[in-house]
Amino acid sequence: MTDNCEAGYEGGGWLAQVKDLVEQDGTPFLCLYLDQKTQRVNFVSDCESQKKLRDSKALTELEDILKSTNEKKTALQFYNHQHEVVSSCHQSQPSKYHKLSWVKNQQICFKGQILPENCYNNLPVEVLRMIFGFLKPTDLRKVLLVSHSWKSVAEEPALWTGFDFPEKSRKSSLMLTKFMRTSLSSKIQHLTLANNESFRFNLTDEHFRQFLSLDLSSISIWDIELTEVSGKLLGKLVSGCEKCTIIEVYKSHCLQDDRNLGSEKLSAIFDEMQNKTKLKSFELIAGVHQTFVGDPRKKIDLTSIPSMILATAFTNIEELFLENLEVDSHQLDALFEFGFVNLSSLGFRGIQVDATRTRNLLESLDNCSRLKRLNLSQVDMREIASQFLARFLNKMISLNIEDIKIESHQFEDIFMAILRGDSAIKHFRMFEISNLSTVSPDVLSKAVNKLESVSFDRRKHVDKHTLTEIQIKEIFRVMSLETNLKSLGMATDQTPVDAYDHIEEVDPEHLAMGLNNLESVRLDFGNEDGRYSFLTTVQLYAFFKQLNMKSKLKTIVREDHPDFHM
Repeated sequence: MTDNCEAGYEGGGWLAQVKDLVEQDGTPFLCLYLDQKTQRVNFVSDCESQKKLRDSKALTELEDILKSTNEKKTALQFYNHQHEVVSSCHQSQPSKYHKLSWVKNQQICFKGQILPENCYNNLPVEVLRMIFGFLKPTDLRKVLLVSHSWKSVAEEPALWTGFDFPEKSRKSSLMLTKFMRTSLSSKIQHLTLANNESFRFNLTDEHFRQFLSLDLSSISIWDIELTEVSGKLLGKLVSGCEKCTIIEVYKSHCLQDDRNLGSEKLSAIFDEMQNKTKLKSFELIAGVHQTFVGDPRKKIDLTSIPSMILATAFTNIEELFLENLEVDSHQLDALFEFGFVNLSSLGFRGIQVDATRTRNLLESLDNCSRLKRLNLSQVDMREIASQFLARFLNKMISLNIEDIKIESHQFEDIFMAILRGDSAIKHFRMFEISNLSTVSPDVLSKAVNKLESVSFDRRKHVDKHTLTEIQIKEIFRVMSLETNLKSLGMATDQTPVDAYDHIEEVDPEHLAMGLNNLESVRLDFGNEDGRYSFLTTVQLYAFFKQLNMKSKLKTIVREDHPDFHM
């Protein structure tokens, strides 16, 4: 029971009777009254009722009523239940937190009073952790010096995400060695080895031995010369992290580049990954710095690496992304049988696979019960049984397919499974799909509106087809009635709705209602030249009119402009 007035207990008064009711009989009680003699508002209640009321607007309304009906409202004081004496410097004010409060007159409030010592040190750990979470790592370095209690909280690894090597340590080998001897070096969780973002001197084995003393969670490597670093040390460093991203950057007309790791060092990394490794996420990507018309896409050549070393390196990986790799048929067979066994997410892009091995790939992945995210490109699905293909793909939560070979009836079976409710897909991205335009508009429109996000080609590619005018119209008509969609495009890469082919042919009311049934929409209004914006004035007027009337939209995004949050 909470009782903020001592009077009334003596002689078994009414407050004593209330206390008996609450504590003995368990009867809820609440009383808010004005003591005319002391001009104090007293609040008496059981703890449970007090908590509920403080979370509601009721006390604010009662506070306003008391102040409006009391003739001496300027002198009205609210009792501070944390102190026995109410100072005259506390005046009543409405509270935005819906509870009785006061605003302190700073000029006289602490006059003649002594502030409690170590008040900040007595804050709960949870509160300190929340406060420190708003600080940058550079500010946390100062917090470590305040006190032992602050230091114990500020040292938690979660607060140091993003802490990197100081600029001085990147300029010379000597400064790096000096920093590695300090306690702050232990706070580094991510190591980036990249031409423009890392060190201005050649790294050697000695530097990598120092890096091995760190408790790294992730490492990124691209476009950096590591010719003076042994493959074994590099492999140990990578294998000791939980996440690794390697991007081999190829420049056009350049057959060899010292800034790439090459097959020898990659083989050493895979060899270390076979042993005890912390790695759970691994990305290996071939990127191109500059291209010319007619240049073939360069790939990372892994054909010299033994099949079983390559396969067993990925056995414990949960999130794997491979893009633009050159592998032979034996390596593919080993990967499908032994490598892809523990995956929850797979990206398999730019790796040429024929119809037979595509079937082997999907049959292997079908045995991965934890696989929920799949990203495929340049595979041939035409010889896969339609029923199996639809069942397997609909087990995914996030599905991204690009430049694949697939029959119309296979695609339609995938969408029919979504309509029947036999699908886990929430996010579906489809790019450069030749037969998508042949899918029934009725089936396609109803299926995509059962998803949370969907992406299509917005303009025609060579020998490819975007959605037809009828398909686009039907998608927005269904969307205007009811939809599960939250956005067009993925959360981190939304599609500008005004850049879709045939979008200008959509009924303005259907478009307005459909877009306002989403949570986020991207409208670029064309580029700087005003091109690629196909929405008509009537459509824009209908959209903004509906936005002003009834809308679920929370965010309107425009590229290269700050997001407008509703």
